[in-house]
Amino acid sequence: MGEQVTIEHLFHKSWFRPFGLSTLLLILYAPIGVCLVIVRLFMAIQFFLLACILPPSKIRQKCMRIMSCVLGMTVCSDGDMQPGGKVFVSNHISELDHLAIHLSTNAFTPTKRQIPGIISDSLAMVEIDGDNLTRDDIDSSEEPWLLFPEGEATNGVAGLLSFSAVELPEGLVVQPVALQVSRYFFNPSSLSGSLTQQILISLFVPNTHFAMRFLQPEIVDAEGLWKQKSQAAIAQALNLTTTKFDESDKAEWKKRVFFRPPSLATQARAVQQQLSPHILSTETIIAALQRTGSVEAAVETLRQTCVGSSCGVPPSTFSKNAAQRMMSFQERKRIMVANARQKYIEKHGLNIAG
Repeated sequence: MGEQVTIEHLFHKSWFRPFGLSTLLLILYAPIGVCLVIVRLFMAIQFFLLACILPPSKIRQKCMRIMSCVLGMTVCSDGDMQPGGKVFVSNHISELDHLAIHLSTNAFTPTKRQIPGIISDSLAMVEIDGDNLTRDDIDSSEEPWLLFPEGEATNGVAGLLSFSAVELPEGLVVQPVALQVSRYFFNPSSLSGSLTQQILISLFVPNTHFAMRFLQPEIVDAEGLWKQKSQAAIAQALNLTTTKFDESDKAEWKKRVFFRPPSLATQARAVQQQLSPHILSTETIIAALQRTGSVEAAVETLRQTCVGSSCGVPPSTFSKNAAQRMMSFQERKRIMVANARQKYIEKHGLNIAG
């Protein structure tokens, strides 16, 4: 890519695309989509029963692939799978990636969630102990494994997260899989999305297409170079950029994107709790919050400006912040001038409006 990829380039903030022709078509399509959701929900029950009844085999794989097409999930693959391959690693885009790749490879994805066996088999997931696959897990399984080294899903448009979320036994042969996901009307993933939303959208749209390409296998080495090689191979196949961002960077950026500062009323209650049992008017507290910009600074300011006045708030230690000290001095000065003016008016019986 021509420009440097930053963390915000790697994710869609919303399911919806920018307003345009796609949005207008979505509005016209909505009644059909709702009908599809209702019909496909009933068919999904049959899909689930079929996945539970049939044992892992080529017949089960073909039946599930046909059923997935009816449910709006189509899969195509390119390249040659490694004969007898035990582990696949892929980039991660949506919550349904593992199921789509399972339809082509019959590979199962490890999970730490406690899921009943009859359900985990239908979801192409297997519960394991620990954070990573062990040699025993790999050797004891009759079916191959599918891993997502990024740890978190991206939008599949700009770049890949660092392949740092998995560790594998040395000497193991893994095959990278380059995955692309496309659908009508909606983005394939969302920063704020959930699995339930992903499923409902997949049932709503006419089709969600998963295209995968099997790349040259890599051998797991002690230095972890296989991760860099696999990441680079997948990035090159998808015309993406490799990055050093990882799942923790996504979590931090997600917090920044969806952070909502507390309202003034909430901050005012927090200030009053810290000044309790002394009662101040809400207007006074809000005015202090607007001047200082934070609960801590407002509490300090109110404690210092109310010294000797009727509010009865005890003084605290002298602020080390020069800006707060100057602000406190100006506020005390304003109060002293206002009190002196009021006493002068009362002493001389002046009638001055305001």
